[in-house]
Amino acid sequence: MRKLAVLVFAAMFGTLSFVSPAGAAPSGGLSPAPVNESILVPDYTEMLWSLAGSQSEEEIDRIANSGHKVQLLVDPEAGKILAAIDTESTITPSALTPVGPGCSTTSLCMLNGVPNGYTGTGTLYGTWSNVYQYATGDKIGTFRFGGLDWTHNPYTTVNLPTPEKITYIARR
Repeated sequence: MRKLAVLVFAAMFGTLSFVSPAGAAPSGGLSPAPVNESILVPDYTEMLWSLAGSQSEEEIDRIANSGHKVQLLVDPEAGKILAAIDTESTITPSALTPVGPGCSTTSLCMLNGVPNGYTGTGTLYGTWSNVYQYATGDKIGTFRFGGLDWTHNPYTTVNLPTPEKITYIARR
């Protein structure tokens, strides 16, 4: 089933990324802005699989037809949506609030000589260099480094063997 979800995502991405020659250069001499290759799309696959079988058909339909940005896990053979996430209401941008310099036992925290703590839920792009330890606090936390998103359950602390540069954090 995981392979199925990956194939569906790859097929959707391939369809959405197709550009026809007519769409390659807009009229009026304007050209599209270059794509920033360092921006990654959050991966909801693990969360979708954890929801599969636990959501009612009514809940899935409500989310899928909400008009919001959503992530779906589908079974094309059965013609059925297995799980759905409303990504607009799951994580709200700009809702993370710095603790100070410092952390609390319930805040998302990154250590790099100075404790960097954040409360609330949401996402934040930035650069936190030389992070050797991070913790989720009382919510699910995601940390991006080395080109990967690492998502952990509440009250998880991770010690890194070598310091890393974190470029994105999220709490939900």
